[in-house]
Amino acid sequence: MRVVGRFGMHIKWGLIAGLLTVICAVALVGCSDSGKALQDNFRIRHKVVAYGVTDPQISAQQIIAEEKGYFREEGLEVENRLVQSGGEMPALIKSGEAQVSFESPYTVLALATEGVKVKVVAPMADIGDTQCVVAGPGAGIVNSKDLEGKRIGMAEGSGVMLAIRNMCYELKVDMNRITFVPLSPRNQLQAMEAGSIDAMACWEPWISIAQANGGTLLFSGLNSYLGDKRGKVDWLSFYTTMQVSDDYLQGHAEEVEAMLRALEKATNFINESPDEAAAIIAGRLNLEKGQVRRIMADNHYSMAIDQHFRSSCEEMSSFMMKVGQIKEAPIFWDYVNADYLRMTNRSLVTIK
Repeated sequence: MRVVGRFGMHIKWGLIAGLLTVICAVALVGCSDSGKALQDNFRIRHKVVAYGVTDPQISAQQIIAEEKGYFREEGLEVENRLVQSGGEMPALIKSGEAQVSFESPYTVLALATEGVKVKVVAPMADIGDTQCVVAGPGAGIVNSKDLEGKRIGMAEGSGVMLAIRNMCYELKVDMNRITFVPLSPRNQLQAMEAGSIDAMACWEPWISIAQANGGTLLFSGLNSYLGDKRGKVDWLSFYTTMQVSDDYLQGHAEEVEAMLRALEKATNFINESPDEAAAIIAGRLNLEKGQVRRIMADNHYSMAIDQHFRSSCEEMSSFMMKVGQIKEAPIFWDYVNADYLRMTNRSLVTIK
């Protein structure tokens, strides 16, 4: 009887021990899940609203950093608000709504003349080869001189104007004989189809759409297809950038540096995995992957504040002064702040 009793007690205590083990395991899992949730909540230290454009030139890194979780890895919850055209950005920055935005130095320089205090904190890409002029079907534009007397649709404040100016200067085209019609990218397509403009000066993906509709690519900032000028040109090296208002910079240094770290990861991902990056961006912008891949292949994605970037910005500011868009060309470091990028990755800043 004692043997049986001991055996029974062993079974009883074994069952109790087993039950306790299960309870503890469940509790630990619960604690682990709760801990993970708490950890995730703790990791999100800042929330940021960032304005961009439905454009793989301007907002590629911004989209990738969100979709790949790079912002979250840096403790950020970023709400990306994408507008149709970069032409909408100045008003958003001026009103104070877009304290963090992605556009170009052109926008920053234009705002500076109005006293709006905003700084470029990093370039995103050199997009000169996707800033183009396309002739409409039947416009009769083959050589550069054929543009004289023609009507070109272009969004106000477009950097592609500099490419047109440099083309006119090099090829002796009278720019005063070209009529520029202010139109949004979508309206340019409609106007060219209706024949109310002869050509459009725009950027991707609108350029590809215009060509698909029968338009002829005449030139970009870096390549010419004109009858009297074919091959590589240096008419526009145009950068997209991240800019931040001075007010936001003063109180949100940690957020800006975290964003730059995430954007550097996104830049590396684009350069190392271009097909996957194109698929992600195409899905976000409702475009075809092949189209986005072609567009991105023409861009140079880099966040380096180097001499090439500085020269591009200074050429842009000089042009804007000459045509009366700004009163004087500001000093480069008056509208560019490299301190935050330097804190993120010192090697990306190679000029003083």
